[in-house]
Amino acid sequence: MRTLNQRYAVAGVALALVAPLALYLNYSAPPSADLQAIGSAIPRRLGKWVAEGPDRGGTKEEEEILQTDSIFTRTYGCGALLSCDLTIVSAQDNPNAVHPPELCYTGSGWTETLKDTIAVRVGGSERVVNRRQFVRGGGTHLWMLYWYKAGAISTPSYLGFQWEALKARLVRSGCSCSLVQVRAEFSKADFEGEVLAELIKFAAEVMPAVDVAIP
Repeated sequence: MRTLNQRYAVAGVALALVAPLALYLNYSAPPSADLQAIGSAIPRRLGKWVAEGPDRGGTKEEEEILQTDSIFTRTYGCGALLSCDLTIVSAQDNPNAVHPPELCYTGSGWTETLKDTIAVRVGGSERVVNRRQFVRGGGTHLWMLYWYKAGAISTPSYLGFQWEALKARLVRSGCSCSLVQVRAEFSKADFEGEVLAELIKFAAEVMPAVDVAIP
């Protein structure tokens, strides 16, 4: 009897260890996020930034870069100074649809020249986001800021994002799983400081709007 009880105990421990993984994999193909609704919830004017042209899904290059077609993109401008893209990759209850974008940028002809995090002031608080700088042949430069959202939680950490999504699955509450990025391309390296400063200001306008659109 003791041996049988020990076997039951071992089996119970094994099930307890495997259950979270099984639950995680069980959600490998959840429904797509309503990107049209997300876009409608984000104002076409954010501070001095005004939307230019219609919203769009991912271009062929963006879909190749991000490895998904669940993409919402809107371009904002502020006069002749600069245009910035807001891109959201979102899937309900599916963190596997989201991954660090630099992995695909570097595989699509871009060379990463800077990788760190930076604080963006939003109201009376600061939020930490990922900062990346890229360049590619022809002298095109790119600044990108991005962060992850698991429901109401925003984080620059990919592992932290995955953990928050897993916790939501374990309690069966579900959550939106999103990558939010803002980026600006420019051709003259001498302008990189000015472009980055404007992109940070744009991110500060985007964050509260995205929080409302993707609760």
